[in-house]
Amino acid sequence: MKKILVLACYNLGLWGMLGFFATLILGFLSCCANLSENVFYGFLAFFALTGIVASAFCVARGCKKIVE
Repeated sequence: MKKILVLACYNLGLWGMLGFFATLILGFLSCCANLSENVFYGFLAFFALTGIVASAFCVARGCKKIVE
């Protein structure tokens, strides 16, 4: 159980750092390209959803390796 928790925290932490940089880059690009707030938040929501799904997939795959 401890390995699963560590794996989940590692993946979510990694995606959290990537999300921080994605927010900065998307904020700069949306400001320069005059994109609306809806487009900016849409891209951020898509990135967050991608991170959550990828983390869940990696943790589930890691759980199979621990059980076997």
